[in-house]
Amino acid sequence: MPRDVLILSTREPELAAFVDAGAGIAPDLRVRTLENGAVTEIVDRRGSAVLSVQGPEFVENVAEVARLAPRASADGPLWWTEAWAPWGADGDVGIAIARAFAAAVGAQVIVEDGS
Repeated sequence: MPRDVLILSTREPELAAFVDAGAGIAPDLRVRTLENGAVTEIVDRRGSAVLSVQGPEFVENVAEVARLAPRASADGPLWWTEAWAPWGADGDVGIAIARAFAAAVGAQVIVEDGS
């Protein structure tokens, strides 16, 4: 079971921002899409995903965000982006990419990994 990653942002995340974050962490990674673009994966040279990102959803109900993600600090409507990273070194790269993306766009990232 992969680690769940939640990215909460006030502006809609763009694929280019994830690609830029990935390039800053590990320039040899590539991007592929699955399910007609519903999921974007950042993969290594072997084709193994280090981060899988579902398309973002706009959430206007702040109470629902608080219910589903109690660790979130939401002050208003936001973009809810779910992602997954494997355990181990490959997943650590994916988590670093998610955090770099969040820092670049002023988003909050919550990693559900028991830490």
